[in-house]
Amino acid sequence: MIRKVPVIGHPIGLLDLFFALFCRKAQLEFCRELKDEIFVRHAYLANTGIASFYIVLSVLKKLSHAKEVILPCYTAPSLVVAVRRAGLKPVLCDISLDDFNADLNDLFKRINENTLCVVAVHMYGIPWAGIEELNKKRGKNNIFIVEDCAQAFGAKIRGTSVGAFGDIGFFSFNRGKNLPIYEGGCIVTESRELAVLLEKEIVLHPKQSLFEHFALGFKLFALSFAFKPFFYWLLYPVIARFKENSVPSGFEVRQYVAYPAAVGLRLLKKIQKPFEMRYNNSRMLLEALGGAEGLILPKIAPGITPMFNRMPVVIKDKDKVEKVLKALEDEGIECSRFYFKPLHHLFDLGYNKDEFPNAVYLAERLLTLPVHPFVGKRDIEKMVTIIRETISDPASEYR
Repeated sequence: MIRKVPVIGHPIGLLDLFFALFCRKAQLEFCRELKDEIFVRHAYLANTGIASFYIVLSVLKKLSHAKEVILPCYTAPSLVVAVRRAGLKPVLCDISLDDFNADLNDLFKRINENTLCVVAVHMYGIPWAGIEELNKKRGKNNIFIVEDCAQAFGAKIRGTSVGAFGDIGFFSFNRGKNLPIYEGGCIVTESRELAVLLEKEIVLHPKQSLFEHFALGFKLFALSFAFKPFFYWLLYPVIARFKENSVPSGFEVRQYVAYPAAVGLRLLKKIQKPFEMRYNNSRMLLEALGGAEGLILPKIAPGITPMFNRMPVVIKDKDKVEKVLKALEDEGIECSRFYFKPLHHLFDLGYNKDEFPNAVYLAERLLTLPVHPFVGKRDIEKMVTIIRETISDPASEYR
């Protein structure tokens, strides 16, 4: 086999990388295109998605004496790191096993007079439908809603892009996201008050160095090949060394540089075809795996248009998760366990291990599948066959 499908991927052409070298005012143009795409008034860039989140928290804490930030219990551990770095307290809520996003009823129980903000995470590219109800019911509670759209660029609720529902939102352009330019982040808001504070906050942080500028260019060049199944197979022994599953201990906050922004601008202008391919691959997987005993698939509520970053599949028999993963790997399809533990098992946040049962259940049984544009129909058929046969086999062995 001379082909291996990575769990993440996106077409990046060599011409995109070349012509991006000559794009002037790339950051301003990229922000302008992002504002048009998301339909917001203000957009700002930072070096990563988590740096963007930290900047958001730094701004919000200037407007309130509240110190608590509510997060779903199963999400990126880096969010907790950013909350703590901002001098705030993470408060967790459980997730729903319907769409794998925050459980709205449990979330409402966590809101009190010390709540600064709720982080509305759109996991896996599935918009959190609860954000509309939260907007309606927060009422007199003087809390902010922060949208975490890191995995959900291109997803919509009733035709409106995620990022436009909260007071402020942030995106990630990390190499594994729906618009990957190796690294980078974006903050969006409709509020002029927040925009003024963001502008003042961002310039407090240093610019990325000239070396970092060139290093990002080289990494983007390598990434443009690594996403392709043949080169991923060829380079996998090297790529595997750089894969990390450890909990992040820190992060840098810097102003973004022009070249990757120029690449992002070129990719954004032709994003619709990759989006259509992601959407169609996801739909085929959901339809083909629908009704399979032993699986829990995400339920897509009316009005929700997902843009799956990866396809989450919950295998009810947790002893079969690794066997499905290995069977797929043996057939040249990479999948991922994603986050191995819920947040209260990774950090000492004052909770008991048996709290948030849905998040614990999900973490033990989740597998995420590739749906990016390099995934073909035969790959989808192979994934479906392997998953169905493995979960239905009493011996849990793929033949």
